[in-house]
Order: sequence, then C-alpha cells, then structure tokens
Amino acid sequence: MPDTIEKLEGRRTALLERLTETGDMRRGSITEVFRPCGKPTCCCAGADHPGHGPYYAFTTKVVGKTRTVQLRRGPRLDKLEREVETYRQFRATSEEVVQVNEALCDLRPVPALRETAARVGLKKKSPRSSKPRSRGK
Repeated sequence: MPDTIEKLEGRRTALLERLTETGDMRRGSITEVFRPCGKPTCCCAGADHPGHGPYYAFTTKVVGKTRTVQLRRGPRLDKLEREVETYRQFRATSEEVVQVNEALCDLRPVPALRETAARVGLKKKSPRSSKPRSRGK
C-alpha cells in the first residue's frame, strides 16, 4: 500500500521529534588495535599471536586535518563511544528525514499554471523577421 501524504507528514514529525531529543555527540571513529611490541623474545613475536592490546584511538577531522587521540579503557573511552554512536544515529535519522521529505515532494500535486494578464505582459516578443536589417549607405 503506497504511503499517503498524511502518513509521511506524521513520520516526518516523529523523526524531527527524535532529532530534538539528541544528546551530546561528536564526529569521528574509535578503533581498537592489537600491536606487537617488537621484542624478539616476547610472546607477541609469534605468527599466531595477535599482539598486545587492545589499544584504542579516537580519530576525527578538525579544520581539514586528521586528529587522533590515544585512549585507554575507562570512563573517557566510554563517553567517546556514546558520543560517536549518538552522532551515527543523528546522521541516520537526518537521512531518513530527507528521504521522507523527498517522498512528500513527489506526492504533492503540481499547481496548475495560469496565464494572467501580468504574466502575458512579461513574455518576450519574438522579432518579426529573422533576416538581418541592412542599413542604408
């Protein structure tokens, strides 16, 4: 069953309300890596060992430059994970609002074009002849 204008407007209203409830957020990503330490006698030197870790890094763009902050497990990492996840949800909801608005635009009728006296006066008039005029010498 195709969506109606009323259903789409209700969906858009619900999405916009969800956006107003958005909490603290930030752009970026958090990565988790395991690294070998480089000591030849360490257990991480084995081929089947993943390395030491996990180590965490928060990466974001600031004025066109990449900024990375190294993190450890703890409250700061937990806070950043919540903020990054909130931003992902914000972006997904914003994209959904755009899709609903585009569907609404497609469903709304196009207003009929009316020729009014003022509009007729604005029309360009074509020249009477396409031949170039010659100027007398």
